[in-house]
Amino acid sequence: MDYCWNFHQAGASLHNAFDNMALMDQARKKIGDNTARVWLGGYWNAKANSGYPVLRLSDGRWDIVESGSYATACIGQDPKPQQVFPCDDEWLYSAKLKSCYKLIGNFSGFTWPEAHQRCLSLGADLTSIHSDEENRIVVEMADTFLDIQDDFSKWTTACTWIGGKRTGPGKTDFVWTDGTKWDYTKWADNQPDNYGPQGQPWVQIYTTRHNEYGDVDSRYLNKWDDIYDKNGYNAVCKKAAKF
Repeated sequence: MDYCWNFHQAGASLHNAFDNMALMDQARKKIGDNTARVWLGGYWNAKANSGYPVLRLSDGRWDIVESGSYATACIGQDPKPQQVFPCDDEWLYSAKLKSCYKLIGNFSGFTWPEAHQRCLSLGADLTSIHSDEENRIVVEMADTFLDIQDDFSKWTTACTWIGGKRTGPGKTDFVWTDGTKWDYTKWADNQPDNYGPQGQPWVQIYTTRHNEYGDVDSRYLNKWDDIYDKNGYNAVCKKAAKF
């Protein structure tokens, strides 16, 4: 019966006629030979006849034998199937977009390069955005997170980093750091403008909370702006769902 232990099971124990019939039926289907014998669990110890029980598939009766080459009937509980989720813990799953999202933040916020490296360390990248639906998800994640962060300063709550990165001075000179196609934009009025001598190489998104501070009017809310990397913001990471 050592064979069964290889599967964390034991030799079959039969306690009634139903068990006996059920095993015989399964063994016949599996082996395809109604004249075969099958090892059961246990050991028969008697003065006149000692040995191991085998089930005869021809009639369901048992024989006691010392040895032989037979199939073995093992029994045990089926292992619980391991649950697999499309996203890791603390990630938001979008079934429609088949992507996982996570907002990262701290009391001082991240610069864009810091946020980018943090996302990469999580097996993700700063989020790319390819539709109104995805833009809404990013904004709502940021707003929900900020609603419970009462001590964050204005600069860490006003905006959220996304994965847009400038490649040149023009309005279309941007790429997504995750390598996906730049096929959607949600620029605020008069943006991007690449303002200042140092230029504005990164992309931020204004959250709904920004309006509470009176810094930017509604033309900017939930829209994008290019900016120079000097402020600490929260950020949204994104990676493909597992299935």
